[in-house]
Amino acid sequence: MFVIFVFSNWNPKRVPEQAQSLKRKKILFVVLNWGLGHATRTEVLIREALARGAEVHIASDGDALAVLMQSFPKQIFHVLSDYKIRYRSGFRNLPSLILSIPRVMRMHFRDVRTIRELHLRYQYDGVISDNRPSGLLVKVPSVYMTHQLRIRARWLSSILTHGHRMMYRKFDEVWVPDLKDRVLSGALSKPISKRMKVRYIGPLSRLDKVEPTERIPWAAVLSGPEPLRSEWEKELLEVRVQLPEGGVIVRGKPEEHLQEEGVINYLDREGLSQLYANAEVVVCRSGYSSLMDLLALNKKALLVPTPGQLEQEYLAVHSTRNNWRVGEQGVVDYQTMLNEVMSIQTEDKEAIASLPTDLFRLFQGKGES
Repeated sequence: MFVIFVFSNWNPKRVPEQAQSLKRKKILFVVLNWGLGHATRTEVLIREALARGAEVHIASDGDALAVLMQSFPKQIFHVLSDYKIRYRSGFRNLPSLILSIPRVMRMHFRDVRTIRELHLRYQYDGVISDNRPSGLLVKVPSVYMTHQLRIRARWLSSILTHGHRMMYRKFDEVWVPDLKDRVLSGALSKPISKRMKVRYIGPLSRLDKVEPTERIPWAAVLSGPEPLRSEWEKELLEVRVQLPEGGVIVRGKPEEHLQEEGVINYLDREGLSQLYANAEVVVCRSGYSSLMDLLALNKKALLVPTPGQLEQEYLAVHSTRNNWRVGEQGVVDYQTMLNEVMSIQTEDKEAIASLPTDLFRLFQGKGES
């Protein structure tokens, strides 16, 4: 049975009056499960689509799917393939990723079939796919969202960049969640062809700026692929006795229930917004979504890139603001670095501009407004 959910209590306050309506439009969001960043930044667009009247379907897998199901419990969800991408430490990482390519491609083509079957059943009016090229539907307006138009992978950078482009080039538009001057993404989001329909839609942060309710000296927000996420968690649990008392570790595992003082398995948008407001310093990966949150809330931060993930290593250096510092997992002196970041004087920053009023113009039919 097909059900349409009507949200009579939805608050569309942040949507300008002139924003284009998506009423009676059926939009499929396809989300990559590679850490939680793709899910959390897509959440911003899902909320916007709902506020403009769209009927939303969401397709993903694993933790990303679990997070979105918690955020949007009344939406319609579809399960996609688990790519099972795992990062290794040091020199083993790149060979491991190369060996995983055949499996990833098999899962990709399986998802292509699944999404086509979903379209035959539901007849979508548009697709927005976050870093999942399988989200393309022929003759249906399709958007690909990424901040990595150029992939950093040492001697494989050029090959992977052009291979990535081959997979998304048939999308109608490519959305980059950054400003036109690429303040966060830098060289990563520079188009590799003048013919690419690239649109910079501004940074996406799902977090709200709220008033602090208590002071927390530091909050470590864990994310990223396994097993490196778990290795980082173990490292932080071992060193936290040396750090200022009252710190919090958020594991980013919505489906687990570890009971330990000072450790939180998962926080929803409201809980994480409050934690960021309360924390003097945020310890997190230099993943793109984490940087967008830090920028939006003007937070002091200690960035710890995922080892072997060259994109995060680049972003940590390129995007470092006056109130951000960078440390290496397994090497960083947390006590010294946190004291250094705490001593930084921050200045008030202007809020990030809201999403474009014509964000969803691609999904408008002739004569619609």
